[in-house]
Amino acid sequence: MFGTIDEPLVSIVIPVYNAEDYLEGSIRSMLLQSYENLEIVCVDDGSADNSSVILQSLRKEDLRISVLHQENRGAGVARNLGMKAAKGEYILFFDADDVLKRNAVKTAVRGAVKHDADIVLYGYYKFTGCRKIHVDFSAKKLKVPMNRPAAPADISDRLFQCDHGMPWNKLYKTEFLRSTKVEFQELRNTNDEFFSRLTTVQAERIVFLDKILAGYRVGNKESLHGNSGENILDCTYALKAIHDELKKRGYYEIYEETYKKLAGYIIMLKLIAIDDRELFSFFAKEVYNNVIESCEMDEEFLEKQYRAAFCSLKLGDVAKAWEEICHLKQL
Repeated sequence: MFGTIDEPLVSIVIPVYNAEDYLEGSIRSMLLQSYENLEIVCVDDGSADNSSVILQSLRKEDLRISVLHQENRGAGVARNLGMKAAKGEYILFFDADDVLKRNAVKTAVRGAVKHDADIVLYGYYKFTGCRKIHVDFSAKKLKVPMNRPAAPADISDRLFQCDHGMPWNKLYKTEFLRSTKVEFQELRNTNDEFFSRLTTVQAERIVFLDKILAGYRVGNKESLHGNSGENILDCTYALKAIHDELKKRGYYEIYEETYKKLAGYIIMLKLIAIDDRELFSFFAKEVYNNVIESCEMDEEFLEKQYRAAFCSLKLGDVAKAWEEICHLKQL
């Protein structure tokens, strides 16, 4: 390895599935990091394209890359495998179609070491082709202390709103991460929500860096987000798992408000994204029968524009909820 005593080993874990179009560019953004003491743990999730060939070629070029293989079981399972294999003092999860800015790892590690942080979060931009799209840092908008440690309990009413639940805009201290005994869910979509939320509440110190360090690719149909119409109920499984685990571990009373805001936001966002009435009815009935009560959802914690549709749904009036959602889309 290339590192010095001031550069602890950082493991970057990447699930790879049919990513041949963007894979090399993504990994090169890591190989070219100004921070060199890296291991890049790629987990080939049963790709059917040339991803495996690309990985082996890159591995020959740079021995910091290691390649693991599994049958296609989804990004969550792949991340778990990579996390177990990681040897670094810090772990960063990444996707095979996104990019890191050249000083990203160095900046995140400096923040973690300086503040002895369990988790460092940072901003990102969206991009498609050469076009960059600005993304507001939620934590900053919610007036969370930036560039210095914060205790999760001190921002308990809005902790889950400070971040969108993905793992790739965070650097984790490995010792802390393994102590939580939290893994990614084996879901095709939304497999990272449970992991992100349950690790966040267990951290002693979190640092929100007011820096944009990563680029998130939009419009990739092969990505999990690109296939969000499939496995539509996965978000409900994630929400129920978060709810139940928060209670089991004794955190729910502290984070009840932020959890209810999260549950409402995810469900309403999913409903608004559905254009097919039959699919809407299927999802809405599942929410009515198996989510609203078990996840203790409450319109009080929804943004005002969603409350009418939610109240209809809470009464079991799916047709009325559909009308309300269609009205929202026209505004």
